[in-house]
Amino acid sequence: LCLKLIDSRDNSQTVIRLSKKASTRQLYEKVCKLRGIEQEKARIWDYFNKQRSTSPLDVSDQTLDDAMLQMDQDILLEVQVDNGISMDSTGNDLALVPIEPSRSSLTIAGGPALSNGHTTGYRFNQYPGSSFGSTFMDMDDGYDSYNTAKKGEKGGLAGLQNLGNTCFMNSALQCLVHTPDLAQYFLGDYSDEINTENPLGMHGELALAFGDLLRKLWSSGRAAVAPRAFKGKLARFAPQFSGYNQHDSQELLAFLLDGLHEDLNRVKQKPYIEMKDSGGRPDEEVANECWKNHKARNDSLIVDVFQGQYKSTLVCPVCSKVSITFDPFMYLTLPLPSTVTRTMTVTVFYANGSGLPMPFTVTLMKHGCCKDLILALSTACCLKIDEGLLLAEVYNHQIFRFFENPAELISSIKDDEHIVAYRFDRKQGGKIKLEIVNRWQEK
Repeated sequence: LCLKLIDSRDNSQTVIRLSKKASTRQLYEKVCKLRGIEQEKARIWDYFNKQRSTSPLDVSDQTLDDAMLQMDQDILLEVQVDNGISMDSTGNDLALVPIEPSRSSLTIAGGPALSNGHTTGYRFNQYPGSSFGSTFMDMDDGYDSYNTAKKGEKGGLAGLQNLGNTCFMNSALQCLVHTPDLAQYFLGDYSDEINTENPLGMHGELALAFGDLLRKLWSSGRAAVAPRAFKGKLARFAPQFSGYNQHDSQELLAFLLDGLHEDLNRVKQKPYIEMKDSGGRPDEEVANECWKNHKARNDSLIVDVFQGQYKSTLVCPVCSKVSITFDPFMYLTLPLPSTVTRTMTVTVFYANGSGLPMPFTVTLMKHGCCKDLILALSTACCLKIDEGLLLAEVYNHQIFRFFENPAELISSIKDDEHIVAYRFDRKQGGKIKLEIVNRWQEK
């Protein structure tokens, strides 16, 4: 990992390089050695997008990868001085509260402004009834829990920050979190439906991570959310989506739907069910039976909202026996409709030099021939009755070949080939074609 260390004392920036499998203890050791400070007086904060995390990084064996530190992100160093006062880059005092064992799981970090204009520099222990309780802000992933209390604001308008080529993930997530049934489900209490024992699932962790992200996106008064925690969880269970390369959005969507289904599957023990043949029964009866068998093994919100059945008919070519099944599906892969036309740009020259060359763009059928191209060009360039067109390919500033066979298919002409056409007088047909090449005289 390459991490940008920002020293709060002078706003100086230093690049720290460590393995993502290195521990936070090693990060503290390297930073303290680099800046020449005692480890007991140093606090390092996750400073992603210039937003301080809820608490400083612990000195432990936790890896930087598990701490959700990303490539090229900022981390903030704060140093406690002997008199308990630290100076920021502007010379203002930073009032520090002595670091004590936390007496509550609720802490404040990130500096709410005090009445004297000074900014808090360290963790404030949250005591019951503390005056800081009303200003508590959960800054993880940019999540402001204070704003969720505002009434009358429409939710679901928050964006997702791009962590680096993660637009494929963000687009799929926005589609899912704005599916009404899915949003209503995860905004409610779904803890009882999490299946942690499913060997095909992710122990419920993917569903919890997705639900947490959905709640953040639907909280009111928001600008954008950085889905770092979800990205880390996704990379853990689907290593193909780790890193910051481009991926296919539909592949991610398929993995998410399947993973959420297994994490939320209400069936704890899947029974064995033997499929029966249709046997000439009505389609409705066979379809209901297939769906009942499917629901006996797969029962979740994803099945209720996203899955259906399609009818598959097989006919034996020998005995003509007809077999009809209704197979469940969650998404259909359909081919993009291919176009039957092709656009070509051809530069038309006057063979006698009476006019300037002019490019013409024509549209014709993909399976057409050179005769069709000539007819389209003749119309585009307003060819006279007594004139004809001669097609040629130009390569390396020379005529590479002539298209003298009108029946030659244009599929043999590639898109990157430079095609030209020469206007000539039909009355002069049969004469020898002379190619004039202009060159610099070699010395």
